[in-house]
Order: sequence, then C-alpha cells, then structure tokens
Amino acid sequence: MPILGNPMRTTPGRALAGLLIAASLSLAAPAARADEFLDKLNASLADVKNPQRSDLVLLPLLAKVQPPPAKFAKLESLAAIYPGSPAMAELASWAGAPTQKAVLDAIASVTKEDDYRKAMAFAQPYGVEGVSVDMVAARLYTELGDPPSLAGAKFYYLDAIRTMELLAHADAVRRAGEGDTIGAVKLLCDWTFFCRQMADRRFYREVVWGYEAMIAAQERLRDIAYWDSRTKKALDQPAQRDQLAPLVARIDENKGYLEISRLRLPIGDRMASEQAVARVYQPRAGVDTSVFATTMSRMGSSEFPLRLFGETARWQAVAATQKNWFEINDQLPKLYVDWESRWRLDPFDKLMEKPFVYSSFDRAGFAVLDATAPDMSRLFTLRQQLQVELAGTRQALAIIGYSAAAKAFPPQLSSVRPQWVKALSVDAYNPSRARGAVPPFEYFVPVRDQKVDARGEAKPHEVKVFVSGGANFDLKLREDQFLLYSTGRDGANNYAARVDNRPDAGTGTDYLIWPPVSSLYRQHLIDRGEIK
Repeated sequence: MPILGNPMRTTPGRALAGLLIAASLSLAAPAARADEFLDKLNASLADVKNPQRSDLVLLPLLAKVQPPPAKFAKLESLAAIYPGSPAMAELASWAGAPTQKAVLDAIASVTKEDDYRKAMAFAQPYGVEGVSVDMVAARLYTELGDPPSLAGAKFYYLDAIRTMELLAHADAVRRAGEGDTIGAVKLLCDWTFFCRQMADRRFYREVVWGYEAMIAAQERLRDIAYWDSRTKKALDQPAQRDQLAPLVARIDENKGYLEISRLRLPIGDRMASEQAVARVYQPRAGVDTSVFATTMSRMGSSEFPLRLFGETARWQAVAATQKNWFEINDQLPKLYVDWESRWRLDPFDKLMEKPFVYSSFDRAGFAVLDATAPDMSRLFTLRQQLQVELAGTRQALAIIGYSAAAKAFPPQLSSVRPQWVKALSVDAYNPSRARGAVPPFEYFVPVRDQKVDARGEAKPHEVKVFVSGGANFDLKLREDQFLLYSTGRDGANNYAARVDNRPDAGTGTDYLIWPPVSSLYRQHLIDRGEIK
C-alpha cells in the first residue's frame, strides 16, 4: 500500500480541475522559452551516475511503506516518546514490519561511504523527464507542470521522505529501549548522512528540510544517549562503548562528509526567478500582459486549480505597475549575488551586520522576484545552528565515552582529547575570535565545579528552561550530571542559568547541548503526570 494516494485516479473534481488548468495553459508562453533553464538545472545532477543515486534505492522502497499509526503521523508526535515508553509498542510494530525494515536497511546502505567524493547522492531530476513512470504514479517526484515552471515546483516526494524521517526516529527509540543504544546512535548518524544529501539538492525548500532534519537527528541522538545514561547505561558496556569512538569521529563538522564548509546555497531558485522573468517579460520592454497574470497565478495555484481564476484576476490588477525588463534584470542578480557573496564570510564579519538586499527591495514593483525568490538568510541561520548541533553532539558523546571508561566526568572539557576527539570544536555562536582564538563550548559539573556559599556548601545548579509554546520550567541539576552548552545567539556566557534553543531565543540565554532540552522537558511533563 503506497503511503500516498494514486494520482492517476480521476474524480469529477479532478476532471474539472484539469479543464481549468488546460484553459490557463492555453494562454501561457511557449515552453521552449524556458525549457533551457530546466535542462541546465537537471544537467547539474547528471554527473551522479545511477550506482551512486540514493533516490533510485530509496524511493521504490518508500512506495511500498505502510503509513504510520495515525496518532504518530508527524515527527512532533514523537516528542513524548522515550525508550520503554508504553506508547512504543504500536510504533515498534510498525517500524519492524518488512516494508519498513527494508527502508531502514537501505538508509544504512546509501550512507555507508564517508568520502564525499565517492558517497551516494539524492539526484532525482526535476519534472517527469528521466523519472520512471512508477515513481510519477506514486507521486514520488517533483511536479513542474506543463510547460515546466521551476518556481511552481511541487516536491511531492518530500512527503515520503518525512515518513522515512519518522521511521528512523521511531526505530532508534525502539533499539535503545531494547538495550541496543549504540545501534540507535548509529542509525541516527546514518540518517544525518542522508539528510546531508538533501542539503545538496537544488531548491531552498528541499535544503531547508535537510538542515532541519539534521538538527532534529542530533537532538534525538543526544536524547537517546541521555536516557541511556540515566537508565540502562548500555554505553558503559565495553562492547557498545568501543563502537562509540568511530561514530564520534564520523559526525565531525570540520572534515569528512558532514564538513560545514562544503555546504552551498541552492541554485534552483535563482534559475526559477530567471525562468519566470524570461517567460513573462518582453525583452527590452515591460511585462507581457498576455501571459503575466496566468503564469504568475500558476506558480502558487498548481496544487489548487480552482483558485486559478481568482489568482489570475489579482495578478492582472498589478501587471501595469511592474518594473521594466532592464530594471528587473538589474535587480535579480543583486538579490542572489548578495546571498552568494556573503555565504563565504565568517558569521562575525562586519559585512554580515548589513541588511540583506532581500529585506528592502521593491516587492510590489518586482512581483516576479517576490513570488520566486525565497529568503535565503534563513539558511545562514540554520547553517550556524547545525554547526553548533553537530559539534555539541560530538563533544557530548566524547564526554559520555570518557565517563564510561573513567567512571567519572572529565575534570575539564579538554580531557576528552586525544582519545575521543583530536581537537575541541569551536562554539559557532561565540564571537570571541580575537587573535585567532577558537572558543570551545562551556562545560561544568554542578556542585563539583561551583563556588560554595558562606556555609561552605555547594548548591545545585538552577536552570530556567524556555521551550516552544511558553511552557517554561525551572529545575535543579546536581553532580550526577554535566552541563555542556554554547553561548547561544547573543554570544555571551550566561552560565546556563537560562537556556533557550529556539530560533528566536532572546538575549541572556545559552544554547543547551547537555542535558538535552527535549529530555528535560519530557521529564518535566512526566513529573507533572502529563506523560506516562
């Protein structure tokens, strides 16, 4: 049973929708004007030969995957799940079914190569050309319409990838609950490698998903390691602990497959903007009013054909106010070159303090750019967070490994060198880089490393945790735990008195790596009786 419905089935509603689309397409510009952009985009994937294409391995298997239990349809629904949770039985049964097991095996198989020059890549072309009929029928492809519109891309296959993400997280929790914590860690490392493949895709929406999925995988990995440290302590056993060091090395953010410096901005969105300009503008003149409204409306309505006529009327009303061909061809490169030139800069470079061109261009006069150019500045934010997550997870696991062998937490963070890490990672949020400084993460053990009060007693470390939805809470941590944290987005060490890992975290808060915020929040809900 495919996880998505069969798009080839025809209903009266779809038949009407098809007629509406056909009517609108009859007014569109000839496809030949813009096909060159699609050809150029897909040519950028052509050097990935079939044996190195992970999509050819994964997508046919995903077409057979059974849907997850309805109450666990989204990744967020797993936030309350922990190894051994009463709710795990249903998820474990789903994850262990043959069709799902085949996908889990395939994740390991398409991510086993650590050398990025030899590793597999998710290289399905865009549109239907070069995509098998079976994948189109299963909606495991990117729909571009006819004529193909890059700006109107519908990434149908991403629904299946999200199901695979849920499967990877669920099975990692299952493995940990059965005592195979190292197996859970390995699965999440493999999954991170696959998500890194998605960060090499060509469109902003795909790449954002890749970044966010890698970040979520790192937090889940720490969550499972934390649970193990408080319960089964499977990673304390030599058989599992000895397998930890290679995994710590594998998620190195400074080299190898996950190397942060290899990340690039996607190229597809600029091509989409250029294609749209070529399609709706008359060279050396203004917009072509015969195609402007219908083409623009299709970009946002191809999934909802009944909206086409309403959208068309809206675009017809603004056609006369658009900037001319010369002006838009001057503005378009300014948008994308601004992002591309700053992508190579250090986050603390003075030039990064200037607003992006995107924040102030004339959206009303350049409606084509407003409709086709995403705000790439989000990728700058996600890249920095991903670096913190990878580096923090790697060092947290190094502390776990050290502690398992020494039966005590390291006296200082540098003690994990060189056995567990060759060098300490930089805290990507910490701006203290004067004279080549490489500021590490902050680390201490409550009570042990804190000042005593007037009575000569060390008190537990008090932390205020800020989480989404305003469900903030306080807790006290003692010497049976360690704290590992980044300065957070404000760049100041607040000694983990207030921690907030949300994208819009305010000043005066730190970014907590260990204990994981998700683990602390779930325990908070368990203590309140809201989770069993």
